[in-house]
Amino acid sequence: MLTSETKRRLDACRNLLVGKLPLPTDQVELITLALIYKFMDDLDEESVAMGGKRSFFTGPLAPYRWRALLPQTVSGDERVALFSEGVEAIGNAKTGAHLPELFRDIFRNAFLKFRDGRILTLFLNEVNGFAYSHSEELGNAFEYLLQCMGTQGENGQFRTPRHIIDWIVACLDPQPTDRILDPACGTGGFLVSAYRHILQKHTSPGSKLPGDRLGHEQRQRLYANFTGYDITDLMVKLSKVNLFLHQFPSPAIHIYDSLSNDARWSEKADLILANPPFMTPKGGVTPHTKFRVPAKKAEVLFTDYIAEHLTPDGRAGIIVPNGIVATTQNAYVSLRRFLVEDSLVAVVSLPAGVFKPYSGVKTSILLLDKKLARRTDKILFLKIAADGFDLGDQRREIAANDLPEAERVMKAWFNGKLSSDFASPLAWKLVEKRELLAQHGCNLDVSEIGVGKASENGEMPFFKISDLLQGVRMSNKVQKNQFLSAGRYPIVAQSENFIAGYWNDDADVFRVKTPLVLFGDHTRRFKYVDFDFVLGADGVKVLQFDERVLPRYAYFALNTLKLRNLGYSRHYKELLSHEIPLPPLEEQRRIVAEIEGYQQVIDGARQILAAYGPRIAVDPEWETVTIGSVARVVSGHAFSLDQQGKTDEEIPFYKVSDMNLPGNESFMISHNNAVSRKTLSLLKAKAHPAGTIIFPKVGAAIATNKKRILTREATFDNNVMGIVPSEKLMSRFLHTWLAGFDLSKWASESHPPSMRQGTVEDQEIPLPPLPEQRRIVAELDAEAAEVAAVRALIPRYEAKIQRVLARVWGTAT
Repeated sequence: MLTSETKRRLDACRNLLVGKLPLPTDQVELITLALIYKFMDDLDEESVAMGGKRSFFTGPLAPYRWRALLPQTVSGDERVALFSEGVEAIGNAKTGAHLPELFRDIFRNAFLKFRDGRILTLFLNEVNGFAYSHSEELGNAFEYLLQCMGTQGENGQFRTPRHIIDWIVACLDPQPTDRILDPACGTGGFLVSAYRHILQKHTSPGSKLPGDRLGHEQRQRLYANFTGYDITDLMVKLSKVNLFLHQFPSPAIHIYDSLSNDARWSEKADLILANPPFMTPKGGVTPHTKFRVPAKKAEVLFTDYIAEHLTPDGRAGIIVPNGIVATTQNAYVSLRRFLVEDSLVAVVSLPAGVFKPYSGVKTSILLLDKKLARRTDKILFLKIAADGFDLGDQRREIAANDLPEAERVMKAWFNGKLSSDFASPLAWKLVEKRELLAQHGCNLDVSEIGVGKASENGEMPFFKISDLLQGVRMSNKVQKNQFLSAGRYPIVAQSENFIAGYWNDDADVFRVKTPLVLFGDHTRRFKYVDFDFVLGADGVKVLQFDERVLPRYAYFALNTLKLRNLGYSRHYKELLSHEIPLPPLEEQRRIVAEIEGYQQVIDGARQILAAYGPRIAVDPEWETVTIGSVARVVSGHAFSLDQQGKTDEEIPFYKVSDMNLPGNESFMISHNNAVSRKTLSLLKAKAHPAGTIIFPKVGAAIATNKKRILTREATFDNNVMGIVPSEKLMSRFLHTWLAGFDLSKWASESHPPSMRQGTVEDQEIPLPPLPEQRRIVAELDAEAAEVAAVRALIPRYEAKIQRVLARVWGTAT
């Protein structure tokens, strides 16, 4: 188990190196080399202490012992030279000839990528603090280090989450005699998980020795059965270290390009586990000619490779991007047909956030089993909606986790026990192969297959609300006229505000042991409460649900009810007569997790929108001018009612109320009135050019601080004033500066207040050079596009929530 001290030291090492080695892969490589370097010297010291000899740092390597790097008498520059030479000497075929091949491979072609003696000294001293009694402890440290590495995005490689690896391995149940391959092994995560699974299955109850039921020959055969390929030297080294630290004496990890090199094409495996790269280099891959499916996409070729390299009874688990299951290009369709006819037995849909924060790509798992595929004419489609972690970039652990239940469903399928009466809260469906092959595109997308019910033949049960409630011992209620503006305890009532007031008396507090829902008997509002509070005495009812109902699920379900509006009458009796759908608790947790994941996005978007405001950082070097010197300030014109109401004339005619029309939040796009040029001429009114900034100039409307930009030539009435910028002043620049300006500063103290043209003209503003204005406006445009994208998330994710609830109620279309 990883100790907090080891984790702290690893984090400290990364923090020391980040200024010199910004890439996580470079940090991990150097920390790995240093840990192994020290580990080799520790083994030598242990051997000498027991009366033996050094086996690592002897002969030409003797001067480079780890302990020779640390004395304070060694200068920073000397330490850089000594460590750098030592790393290169260990990997050298001559100076490291006496070392086991594994250690030479780890250090082969390695070198120190910076020459800062101070940083190297701090780093080596931090590494020197690690103490290991055996390689398993070093292995725990190394696993944490690999988690920190995260992504190799330039190759489309993303670290596969450990819990997803373990789930795939558990479903496929590796055996000691299986020849196991990962053709894109990265750091060896799948291979290590398969090895641990086998040891666990062959460990006696109570034994402290993992795999104690495996004999010596079985273990040796087991080590020889594991193989991994990768195209990068670093990944091969890291994978070798990972397997070595899990007791593999000589890990069979090879630098090998499975797609363009056919040297190992004839080698087969009983079990293949892989998360191959999703990204294809520009111009595509140039594969060799032995693939069944002609393609240049890496994801297609890797999936084809895996299916073709299984033994006659072989099995495989492959993580694939959504294109593999749904893209309609010929190569993808040909691949899917081959898989359905040959070995595919299950398609598992994963949540879109599994690879966050590295990628939001939607993925699925393909499970292949040639033996089962020959016995069945169906394929299982299974949807995992929650994997035990939220969908944010931090991937925080949550209660909702479909993986255990998904494993149960999958094992029932592999064991021939999955039939229409198999009850599960997860969405699953068995589909005939001939039905899939009959489709032109042979689509394998779980969402397109129609997987969506809690079980294949069952509908969600409904229960009356009155039958789900427990009795509640009510606390004292506080009258509205007694509410305090501040206090120790919040008062929750049926009002629109979640917190209606405050109270200080302990005797009146409702103690919340498990969360509950409050219902407004008059207002029909629901509130979810998970803290101690005081009841407001205005018709609020406390709903405490029994153990069959998650309070948070109940809150979401209740908010979808359509209660009749009985005016100020009581609605509680009406509420109790309604029914809500009640899935199993695990499914309730999954639904809550999905909705809360969407709600987090909505709340985050609203926080961004509330905090954002276009701002200009004023440079004191800029010139300061009056508005009147770089723009014309103009007033509107009176328009009689008989000249209003037309919309099909040439010139838009704006009133203050038009600034409130949808879409007119910054730019005037739509209008309620328009006039002809003839009418303008008769009234001696003027039209003003696009780019004019308009705002209210009379009455209470001034306090609304609305400023809008004309997008076309237009006129406006006498309650509106405008600023027409000259060629020295960009309209967007002025509009942004005015966004932070309070219009009431220009208003008179009369009743109603009004603005004078001269007051506006005398206002001083900063005036940067035009190129700087253009740069600022371009930056603001980019920000506006990002803000618009954030704003668009809100209705999109609100719709997602509604679709979840519609599925729960069985009303999804």
